[in-house]
This record gives sequence, structure tokens and C-alpha cells, in this order.
Amino acid sequence: MFTYYGFLATRVAPRRLLATAARRAVRGARNRLAPPLAPSPERLLEILGCSDLPSLAALLGRARPAPPAWTPGALRRALDRHVPGESERAIARAEAAADGRVEIYGRALDARRADGGLDWQRDLVNGGRFACAPSGALPSGPRLDLKMAWALARGEQWIALAEGAVLDGRRGDALAAALSAQVQDFARANPVGHGVHWTSAMEAALRAWNLTVALWILSFRRRAPDPGLALEAARLAVATGRFVLAHLEDDTAVPNNHLATDWLGLLACAAALPEWPEAPRWRALATGGLRRAIAEQVNADGTSFEGSVAYQRFSTELFAAGLLLAHAGRSGLGRDYARRLAGLFRSTRALLSASGELPQLGDNDSGRALAIRPRGPTEGGYLLPLGAALLRDPALLVVPGAGGAAEVAWLLGPAPLEWLARARPGPPPRSAVHPDGGYHALRRGAVEAFVSCGPNGQRGIGGHNHNDKLALELFVGGVRAVCDPGMPVYGRDPALRDAFRSTRAHATVVVDGLEQAPLVPGRIFALPEAAAARVIDQSEGAAAAHLVGEHRGFVARTGVVHRRELWAAADGLVVVDRLLGRGTHAIELRWPLASTRPRLRPVSPAEADGLARLARLAGLRRPADPLRAVEVPLGGEGLLLVAFSCPAGLEPELGPALRAPGYGRLEDATAILLAAPVACPAALATLFLHLPAGSPAARSAPP
Repeated sequence: MFTYYGFLATRVAPRRLLATAARRAVRGARNRLAPPLAPSPERLLEILGCSDLPSLAALLGRARPAPPAWTPGALRRALDRHVPGESERAIARAEAAADGRVEIYGRALDARRADGGLDWQRDLVNGGRFACAPSGALPSGPRLDLKMAWALARGEQWIALAEGAVLDGRRGDALAAALSAQVQDFARANPVGHGVHWTSAMEAALRAWNLTVALWILSFRRRAPDPGLALEAARLAVATGRFVLAHLEDDTAVPNNHLATDWLGLLACAAALPEWPEAPRWRALATGGLRRAIAEQVNADGTSFEGSVAYQRFSTELFAAGLLLAHAGRSGLGRDYARRLAGLFRSTRALLSASGELPQLGDNDSGRALAIRPRGPTEGGYLLPLGAALLRDPALLVVPGAGGAAEVAWLLGPAPLEWLARARPGPPPRSAVHPDGGYHALRRGAVEAFVSCGPNGQRGIGGHNHNDKLALELFVGGVRAVCDPGMPVYGRDPALRDAFRSTRAHATVVVDGLEQAPLVPGRIFALPEAAAARVIDQSEGAAAAHLVGEHRGFVARTGVVHRRELWAAADGLVVVDRLLGRGTHAIELRWPLASTRPRLRPVSPAEADGLARLARLAGLRRPADPLRAVEVPLGGEGLLLVAFSCPAGLEPELGPALRAPGYGRLEDATAILLAAPVACPAALATLFLHLPAGSPAARSAPP
């Protein structure tokens, strides 16, 4: 513990640490004396000047944060024209939500209670239920995952119900009634200050944002909401605004996406109920907070400071939502905010594979701030049309048209969707280096390698980083071939979390069984900066794109520097791992594969020619071993042949592995492992040869 806090003092000014501790103490004492509560119905009506519930419903029936400039019919026509099938998907999702069937981290689950309503305190994935006790003294639930319960109460299904109510002329009233019933049921089952859903300001903020969006979409129907819904929505807006301010997550050493989400939720509460006397203060605090958050959490190279590509996606959604709310409320966030948001969109574009998937490097809890429609845990292509329409920057687009732009249709309306349909995309993404974020793209033809090499995020705290320096994910034709292990769990199983963020779990080299940086016991959201990873060179040649990086995470204990050189060519990738040091060391080179069907086999003559071409790019003197290569199926993209040119004793073996394609999910996978004592300095070369479907090399591959 003292070692960790000593490290923390090197990253955060002592004055800031003391101020953080003082803020936490003062806020805790204040909350014990005057806990944030929802106003009584009578008090709410009195303050808002409403004589009864119907007048409150009429008040909340005014579209906020802003009246839409389109009708349900115009929206549906635009969706049917530009996003075919989206209306039907939205209605089906709404009907499922009305029946209590929800999606939790990619799983379709039944969330109904036996006595009606939703089972808000239940971990629907692992089973078991959290107690509805005072939130400050909530007993822990063995084997339960807070995030599984939180996911239900974020209210994403409320947006689905609102969308269905707008689009479905036949069942619209029933879906609106289901939305009303669920919100009222949540309020009854989760009084403020009790249960798992009032333990996190971030979760309360996301719920407020989603409820605000749901009510805004519902207002497209041009009808006042159900009085019961109006009452509980208004009380939740007040209670959540007070709760978020009382538990603001600015009391950590390095505030991160949690604090940005808090500000978004506070702004949503102000937008949902602008007539409330506290709303102007909430709006002012939230807009100022969002400006500071984006300045502190977006690097100069446009990447998120979180140390995770998945969290960059979440941050991009988060800050885009903030701009949407501010614009709707006719208050801007300033040019610097827009500039940094544009940087986030541009760097996300640079990290996007040809299939629209993002590399899974660093933590991934599949978090979303825009719940307009379900998206896969690494899906990212939908962000580009949103960024293009929001910032009026067509260069962010990669493909023409407005297909897949459901977020634009619902949040901005049919006119921006029409603009997208006419916009000319920017040039195809190229290789890119992000020295601040530490994630880089190497591209040539169908080959895309995404490499982790740079400082740990969150000012070196590394809360969402893994020991993955110089590791990569390899896509071929948009198919993920070499993969990151992902992250299946957070606090529920610290040992499993540490295993998945360990050096050994990633596509990189392990020396003497060591970690690149120490995994601090009991600190599952800390990975202190120790590897000093950096990019040494990046260049674009006529035949290949080239990247060189190194880290020094093993130096203090072994004297070995790990340097990795990569060449991406149209027909493959070459990776040379140089171990710069002295003495003999136990070396492990691991390549985790997304496929469960690779096989060891010899190389054909046609393949040997292709491997020789790749070897010449890297100036390899030792030919690849023709007897033990690994064939990896790529579906419709053909095959990937992985061959090795390594010191004696390092031979590839295939073994079972696990990967988490999204939070809370585990799948079987396979890993290639080469392990043996090696005399340093040494060079280990791995050659990835793409054999496209139908190519002569693929047809001549041994059966």
C-alpha cells in the first residue's frame, strides 16, 4: 500500500491529494447530516406551481431539452429510406422491453419479478440479489457483480420503449404505458439512499441521462405523458441532481470518466426540469465541469487519457452527449470543447478497422452513453456519422451514405440524416501514431495492426491499462485474427481480473516470467507506470508501413530491453522482437488467436515464396521454419499463415485459451506459444502471411 501511495505522490501534486481527501471528508459529513432526497409530491407540485398531477404532466409534456423539428412520420420515413430495417428493429426491441426482456452485456435476459415489475436488485447473469438496505451500509453480495445489476437500472430499455411508442402506430400507447410503469416501479423499488442503485453517482447520472432522452423521444408524439410518469420523472430528476452533487466523483486522485458522466447526468437533470429552482445552478456547474473534464481527459493527439480503446469509445459518446444537451439548451460549451471532441472522433476513426470494429486494447466494460440502439462491445463505426453530423465535418466519414446512423436520426433528426446521405467521405484511414494515448495503427491493404506502445493512462495511474506494451491486435480484411484477451470481470473476481491484464495474457513477450509493471495487490484499478514504452520510429515505404517501439519494463530486474519492429505489407505482417541485453533468460512469445480452429502444418512451396517476400521486407537472414507453421481460418477472407524464424528451441505449440469479447463474457480461444531459454541479445521473428480466399496459395494449402 505504501509503495502505491508513494508512486501516487509522484504523479499527483501533494496539494491536490490533500484537497481531495478534505473534499471527501467534508462531503461525507454533509451527506450524513442532510442526505439528498426526492421532494414529496406535494412539495414538488408547490414549487413548480402546478395545481395537480395533470398540470404537472402538461408541464413535462413540453419537449425538452428542445422541441424536435420533425414528426414521427418524417422520422420513420427517413429511417426507412436511409437505415433500412431500423424501424422494425426498434419496435421489436421496445416490445421485448415491455415484456421485461432486456439485453445485459450482449445477453437477452428476462428481468421480470414474480410479483410484476422488474427485478432491479438482481444480478441477472450470476444469480442472486442485492439487499435494498441503506446504500452506505449495503452488505456485499458474494459472487455477485454490481455492474450486472446497474446495467438494468441505467434505463436503456426506457429509450427502447420511447422509440417504439413513437414508431408503432398500433401499439404506441401500450409501449408508452409500459415506459410509465417501469419508471414508477423503479422509483417505488429503489428509494433514494437505499439499495445498489444509489451507491454510485455515475450510475445515477447515466440513469438520469437515459430517462431524459426517453422522455424527450416520447414527446415526439405531441402528447402529455402519463401523470404518474410525470411525477416520478420529476422527482427522480430532482433527487438525482442532488445525489450527483452530493457524491460527485471529483474526490479521487485523478478524476476520470466517472466525473465526466456525473456532469452529463447533472446537465440532463437541469434539461429535464428547467423550472426547478436548483436547475440553473446545476446547468452552470455541469457545463463548467464538462469543459474542464474534456480538457483534462482528452490528450493533445485526440485520444482519451483512459488508457483503453473501449473507454475512448465511451468518452466519445459521453462528450458528444454533453454537446448535444448544451446545444439543445441553447448554451454552448466553447470552441476548445468542440476542438477536443473533434480530436476524439478523428483518433477513433484512425483506430477503426475496415469492419467498423475497434481494437480491444485495455479494459472493456462494454459501457455506453448513447443507448439509442444496441451496439457490440467493440463496435465503433456508428460514431463517425454522429461526429460528422454533430460537427458538420464530412471528412470524419469513411463510407458514403447514412446507413447505420440511427443515433443521428433520433438525436439530430431527419435533416442531418439527409445531409449525411449526400456527404462525401474523407480518405481511407491510414497508419497513425498517437504518442499520448499509446495506441497506434499500421495499415497496408487488407492488413491492419493496432499496437499498444506508450504511457499508462490517467496520468500514469493506469486504472484501465493492461500489461500489454508492444502487444497488438491484427485484423485481416476486417476479421480479428490476433486478439487481446479482453476483460470479463472487475471487482467480482480480482484474481481473474489480474490474470486478464497480465503480460502473459497478451500478444507480446514475457521475460523470466515477469510482469512489465507490478500488479499492486488490492489495487484492481491501478497499474503504475513502469515500462516506459515509446515509439522510436514510424514510416511509410513503397512496400510496407513500418513501426518500431520498445519498453523497459524488464530492465530493472533482468537488464533486458524489449524492442518490437513491425512491417505491414499488402499480403501480410512481419513482427521482429529484439531482446537487448545479456545472459540467458526464460522467454515466452505468445500470440492469442480469436479462432478456435487453427492447426499446425508444414508450409507449401507457394506459401514459402510468400513468406520469403515478407522476410526480405524485414531483412531477415534466417528463413522461416517450413515444417511448423500455424494456419488460422479467416472465414470469407481466406487463411492466415503464421510462421516463425527464431533461435533454436523456440518452436510453436497450440494451446487452449480464453478471451472476453465483451464484459462478463468468456469464450474459448487458442494461443500460439513459443517458450524456451534464450541467450540474449536475440531476435524472434513472426511472419503473418495472408492467403486470400480463392488465391492460388490458399487453394494449394495442405488439407
